[in-house]
Amino acid sequence: MKTNVHHLVGWKLFCAKCREGEGRFCPAATRRQLNRFYARYRLAAHFEAVHAHGYSEKALRGYTAGLRLLAAYSAAELLGEATNEKVAGWEIKNPKLAVALRKSLARANGNASGVFSDARLKQRLDRFMAGDDDVRVAATALRVMVAHGSFTPTGTDALTKAGADALQRLSDVLLQQCERRFGAWLHEMLAKRGEAA
Repeated sequence: MKTNVHHLVGWKLFCAKCREGEGRFCPAATRRQLNRFYARYRLAAHFEAVHAHGYSEKALRGYTAGLRLLAAYSAAELLGEATNEKVAGWEIKNPKLAVALRKSLARANGNASGVFSDARLKQRLDRFMAGDDDVRVAATALRVMVAHGSFTPTGTDALTKAGADALQRLSDVLLQQCERRFGAWLHEMLAKRGEAA
């Protein structure tokens, strides 16, 4: 499996500013959160495959896509916490990807909202399934499914190449959002200090 190559522009500059500023560039707690974000971001960006004895190539392809999505979403959550811009508030419109993801989510127990206890997530997911193209909602739903055990490659269409590819593309979109949002946060921090990026 080949995923898009991701590079977090500005990370080295951020690290240099933290070292030279002795904690004045950003609070220590924020720096710790951003370090956790970067570790998870790198894992998702470089994640290649799950290997497990006794599983079919199709099943492993599906689990690879699901676990990479979990890592990408976790990176987005950590970034959102560090920058006070929670991932649940992100809007990521992508009509073409939304169509593919609706097919995957429609297969989840025949009723995608049936696996979620959070009423707001159910409502947002219902809107997504009805035609809203905010793929962040699908990412949140799929993240819940992977993290809490209701995700299966069969149940989410991830056994098919198209289904697994849709989840991989969703991971790429989340990582691109992380790159954009981290860059914007860093630019804002530098601007506050009167420095150019």
